[in-house]
Amino acid sequence: MKRLCIQLAALALLLTVFTGCDRNTFCVSGHVDAEGETLYLEHLDLLKTEVLDSTVLPASGKFKFRSPRPEYPDLYRLRIGANSLILAVDSLEHITVDAGEKLSEATVENSPKTEQIRELRRSLRDKALAEHKDFAGKTILADPKSMVAYYALYQQKAGLPVFDIYDKGDRVYFSAVATSFNTWMPGYKRTKILYGQVVDVINGERRAQNLAAMQAFIDESESTFLDITLPDENGENQTLSDRKGKVIVLDFVTTRMDRYTGYVFEMKEIYNAYHSRGVEIYEVYGEQSRLIWEDQVRALPWTTVYAEEHADDGVYTRFNISHLPTLFLYNRKGEIVGRYADFEGLKKGLEKVL
Repeated sequence: MKRLCIQLAALALLLTVFTGCDRNTFCVSGHVDAEGETLYLEHLDLLKTEVLDSTVLPASGKFKFRSPRPEYPDLYRLRIGANSLILAVDSLEHITVDAGEKLSEATVENSPKTEQIRELRRSLRDKALAEHKDFAGKTILADPKSMVAYYALYQQKAGLPVFDIYDKGDRVYFSAVATSFNTWMPGYKRTKILYGQVVDVINGERRAQNLAAMQAFIDESESTFLDITLPDENGENQTLSDRKGKVIVLDFVTTRMDRYTGYVFEMKEIYNAYHSRGVEIYEVYGEQSRLIWEDQVRALPWTTVYAEEHADDGVYTRFNISHLPTLFLYNRKGEIVGRYADFEGLKKGLEKVL
């Protein structure tokens, strides 16, 4: 075993001497048949392209570049004028390139991901958009944590993106890459930006959906009161519309949510500040156990009603409740004029209504 280790160490040393690369660097070397032309090695950063090194090619066409190894897999480029070859660099130490006049048609050794990126570029160039998109989508899902998948996400044809993050059908690809990068490379700059883009789009859609739902409630409440009848802690039915003519805070809540005790104290502040001004609070509790719920709410000064969890009474469906707590505000005409997820928004709505 000791002899084997010595042999492996000697081999590693020999490779280092031969290639000029070590654990802290990567190398790109080979031949390009373009005597007198300037060959550049460039880093394709998010916002700019940085020239790392360059050389005027001799008659032999031989070249060799050496550069610090990136902390995370990254994209680089060999370029002569408008002629280029995209390189995917990760754990590889030495990429070999052998090219004629066209870098894009080079033979590449020791970098299969570089070859995959070149296949994506060829596909984009030679295929119809739909056909290329199908090929690129399969490539992404085959290995979403790779720089190949990342590169495919941002390809463009005729100045337009192949994949659109705002398109729900395309977003599966952005989500797959963002999730994989966030799992394997959470500290990477590309990860943070891509993951943030996906989260922002999803949150934006949710906000738009909530606004649309709110508008639907407002439209419906103009002609009919969105009503609820449920039993209170004493078993007596309480009907929301009985409070019509007053400003009503309708609160969907549960004793099992985080910070429930603090939530109750904040609701008491709302009650103490606004009840004397004609505001009524009607709280709908989605609970598993009625007995536990009764003990929790019996001392509360406002109306509390019980809705058995998962009961098919249509209340949660009708009000489009997807999370707890959710607050609604009715004006004195019985119209819903606000939907909120926190007390700050509710307070502003109350001041406006009153």
